[in-house]
Amino acid sequence: MNNYAYILDGKAYINLTNKCSNACTFCIRNTGDGVKDTVLWLDDEPTDGKEVLAAFDALEFEGREVVFCGYGEPTENLPVLKEVTRELKSRGYFIRLNTNGLGNLVNGRNIAPELKDIDAVSVSLNSCTADKYLAVTRSAFGVKAFDGVLEFARCCKAGNLDVIFTVVDVIGEKDIANCKKLCDNMGIPLRVRKYVADNYTG
Repeated sequence: MNNYAYILDGKAYINLTNKCSNACTFCIRNTGDGVKDTVLWLDDEPTDGKEVLAAFDALEFEGREVVFCGYGEPTENLPVLKEVTRELKSRGYFIRLNTNGLGNLVNGRNIAPELKDIDAVSVSLNSCTADKYLAVTRSAFGVKAFDGVLEFARCCKAGNLDVIFTVVDVIGEKDIANCKKLCDNMGIPLRVRKYVADNYTG
């Protein structure tokens, strides 16, 4: 099954890949294969933006916000991400990227300039130190992943992208407070997200 596009809470979402270099302890991939009645595990990842745009058009979506967020990390499929965002931007949609912030490490370069068609970037900070981040995310990049996330956010901010950090409330109040201090020092806002354990099936 290949659900490249779906609607949730009044927004259209684009699902580009199963790949993710993190294996977060709180990830909804641990408890199911989709959200609500939409299966998000892909049998075949898109290699052409036309496949994704066809799925998006089939939604008959009447809203204005499109979010790149599926069951994998969107920047793992960067060529298709750029192709689809370019087209959707030309149609006047507001485009948001939800990312683990490891796109520079994944692609081996600063990809922020290539994200110019995206309006907002939401980066999962996940914790307040490199060791705690690794414990939560179990990243394939090891302890250097945390600094990679911070550097990606800096690059996006330097490129005049609207950047926000997020954490999930399961990390505890003390670590959330420390994340807030870190974000304040970087001049990037922090949003605390509520943990959803049931994949929106309740």
